[in-house]
Order: sequence, then structure tokens, then C-alpha cells
Amino acid sequence: MPRRSHCQSNAPIDLDGEDECKSKRSRTSRTPTAKSSNRIASSKRDKTNQDKLDTHIFDLYIEDLWKHIDEDKKSAYAYLDSLWFNSYINASDEKKSKILKWAKSLKIFSRQYVFVPIACWGHWSLLVLCHFDETDCSDTKKGPRMLLLDSLNQTDPTRLQSDIRRFIRGIYETEEREESVHFINKIRLEFPKVPQQNGEECGIYVLYFIHSFLHSKKLAEFHDGSFDPEEFENFRKDVHSFQVKRSTAVEDQD
Repeated sequence: MPRRSHCQSNAPIDLDGEDECKSKRSRTSRTPTAKSSNRIASSKRDKTNQDKLDTHIFDLYIEDLWKHIDEDKKSAYAYLDSLWFNSYINASDEKKSKILKWAKSLKIFSRQYVFVPIACWGHWSLLVLCHFDETDCSDTKKGPRMLLLDSLNQTDPTRLQSDIRRFIRGIYETEEREESVHFINKIRLEFPKVPQQNGEECGIYVLYFIHSFLHSKKLAEFHDGSFDPEEFENFRKDVHSFQVKRSTAVEDQD
């Protein structure tokens, strides 16, 4: 597959089409679903493949996760809509301004942690903005940094670096921060080792990373040997159950 410099998508995001999760695997396994809405992403949902999450189910599940965290975390944490990053990278200047205005309202430079789901090339990954409420980039533990978690490292997550910095810089400038813009360039972007998918369950892994982080804040647990495959399998089943309930509710309304 040819290397692209950014999330190339002039058409709607189609997570049911030929994607990197599928093409990078020698076996066909479970798959993430795509969003059927009037926003940006649209495609038919594959009801036989509950591992393939569309943006609609993905966002609904995050909303549900957020309902079950305490108020302190709700004020210190935030998450971006799953379509904003891809839309910003590919949008016209007018659309970019709208996305930045929406992002500005979240005040990410006043948050401890911000989750930025990324859906590019039919693959999900997660950008975590850590300690953006701090300005000392030399502090490796409490200073600002960015973590890109990818359950399929074969896709080379480092290729997103320039787009990530462009997106964060856009938000920074929109917030009219007092610090020099060079502050953004000093923020470290790291690529921690995380559990790797066996099929096309990248969207579920991103939700699992967010879920785990909300409950423990210890990303190290994913690669220090304490990752529990059984726990992930139970989480996967919970996402599947959530999908069924939402689908049933929609069908009942129809």
C-alpha cells in the first residue's frame, strides 16, 4: 500500500471498505462497523461482524463510558468527536475553522488528559494528550506529552506525526494561548507498546484503552506483562452487547 502523508479522505469515511486492518492481516477475522449518519462518515453496518465499529456506535459507547466516571474526572478529562481529526486534516479552511471552534470549547490546554480518537485509512488509533495544563516540557513525568496508541503497529503510526502536530497547533492558536507557539514543537510525541489486535478489532481496542485509562491511569500495564486478555475479551463482549441493544432500539423505532 502506498504511503500517504495524511489521512486521505475527500469522500465519506468508510470503515467497511478495503482498509488497512483488513489488508495487513493474513486472516479474515472480526471487523470494526461504519457510521450511517448525516455527519461525515457513512456506510452500511456489517451486522455479522461486531468487531468492526462505525463512528456512530464508537461515539455512543464513549458517551456511555463518560456517564460512569466521577465529576472530578469529567472536569479534568475530555474527549474529541471521533471524526474531528480526520475531518480537520482533509477539510477546507472554512470547515477547519468550525472544527477548531468546537475543539476550543473543550479547553484542552486546561485539561489533565484528553482523548483524541483517530480514524484514518479504515483504521482506529488513539491519541492521548497528557498534562496539557502544564507548560514545563522538560518534566518527563508531569510535563505535557502526547501518546499515540495503535493496536496495529504494522500501519506505522509515526506517519501521523506531522498531522497530529498541525492539528494541535491549530487548536493552540485558536485558544490564543500566551505561551510561544514553539511550546507545541517541544511537546513529546511517544508511541508506547500496546497489545496488538488479531483481527479487525482496532476500534474496540481504542475504546478499551480509554476505558482502562479512566479506571487506572496506568498505560504501562499494557506492555509490562500485566495485560489481561480475558479482561479484554469481556470488554469486547460488552461492546458487542451494547451494539445489539442500540441496533434493536433503532429497529424498534423504525
